[in-house]
This record gives sequence, C-alpha cells and structure tokens, in this order.
Amino acid sequence: MTSQSYVTKQNGEPDTGYETSQTFNTNTTTLWRVINKKANGNVEIVAVNNTLSNDGTTGLYLKGQNGFLNAETVLNNLCSKLYANPTYGTARSIDVADINSLTEFRPETDATNYNKPYTYTSGGPFWSKDTNTFRTATTDKPVIVEYTDYYYTVNEDMQLYDTLMEESKTYTGDYSEDNYPMFYWLASRGVYAGNAASYFNVRYVASGCVRGCGLFYANTNGSPNEYLRACAVRPIVNLNSSVQIDTSDATKDGSEQGKAWILK
Repeated sequence: MTSQSYVTKQNGEPDTGYETSQTFNTNTTTLWRVINKKANGNVEIVAVNNTLSNDGTTGLYLKGQNGFLNAETVLNNLCSKLYANPTYGTARSIDVADINSLTEFRPETDATNYNKPYTYTSGGPFWSKDTNTFRTATTDKPVIVEYTDYYYTVNEDMQLYDTLMEESKTYTGDYSEDNYPMFYWLASRGVYAGNAASYFNVRYVASGCVRGCGLFYANTNGSPNEYLRACAVRPIVNLNSSVQIDTSDATKDGSEQGKAWILK
C-alpha cells in the first residue's frame, strides 16, 4: 500500500475547530480483518490498528461547533485519502452503525428518549439539523433539537471484540487527559438534549463502550462552551473482489487479531 498524507484544515478540507493543522500518514503495516461480506463479492475490512497523527501519539483533534459540524466529513475524508486507491477500493471511517450492527443494538428501541424532540425558544446557539448549522433560538424562530445520544457497554461476545473493543477497554492511561490514543472516533454524531440545554457530541469507542464525546454545549441562558477532544481514527476499506491477500505467512488467516490478513 502506497503511503499518502492527509492534512487537516488545508486543501479545501473542512475545519476541525482545532487551531492547528495536523498531518496523518498511511500506516502501511496496518493489519486488517473482515467486518462485512457483501452480495456483490466485495468485502469490507477494518483496521486492527488505530491511525494516529504523524507524531505517533496524538489522535485527531476536534473542537467546538466546527468540530461537531464537520466531524463525519473529516473522518471519512481522512480515511479515504490514506487508505483508498484503485487497486484496493474505497475507504471510510468506522461509524456507530458498524458497531451497532455487530452488537445488534437498535437505538430506536434500545436507547432511552431516542429521537425525543426539545424546542428551544431562547439562548443557544443550538444545532439546526435541517441546515447543519448553529443558530440562536428565539420565540419567533425556535430551534427543535432531537435527543439522539446513547451509551452502552459492549458485550465481550461481540464478533471482532478483540479488534474493536479490547484495546480501548484495557487502556490504563490518564483518563483526565484530552487525548486518548487508545480510543477512536466513530464518524457519527449525537445530541444529548434536555429542557434547558444540549450537548453536541461525536461518538467514540472508549473503555469497551460506545459513548458520546461532547464538543459543544449550549443552554437557554445563552452561555455556550466548547471543548477540545482527540481520539484515534479507524478506517474501513471496501475491497474490490479482485484484491488478493498475502498468503506467504500461513498464520495470518484472519481468524483473530494477531492473525489479521496482510494485503498484497
């Protein structure tokens, strides 16, 4: 796999909200495991390893309104730039739907208050889903925000648990830090809404759980706060059916994390 670079906030890429640009390079030694087989013969594979910035220790920083608004695009663009090419196929970031599918978690029935709407007539700025923008709420122009956040601990019987969850669960670093290199973003957003305030989150995998990481907070009193967070990135590659696997090492049969396939 040829090494590529992705630089945040440059070359027309959306703003991450973080003041500084970050550079990410393709990890050419990444191991992969099958996450989904498609009817057309294509196979989706997920990286066993986290992708970090080129300093080797820092995740992708997202901050505030812009970090929330652009998170899904930034994560998918980053993974596409680093891991997609005509030989292999397309690439994207792992998202919450991938984890939910493996766990059979259904937000519509399993998450409390899911899709419950809250109407704000003052304060903010609150997120307007229809326009993907933030704006102040007024009596004449209220903002309706849906509660879409949820949290759950993933059962260890889940398929690919060792690849997708174990590392985050066993991380023993300082949890007070903003940067968690063993945690990784999901290209999915969620909102924790209440009668007087909302948190605007990007989902992530941490401590063996699916969580929401707050980047922006707004309330009816108009006293917003923004937060800076960083997590690693996990790409998924949609392989063309013509792609071949390196079979020179017979132990790499894809059966478990330590035996993940290596692509030619």
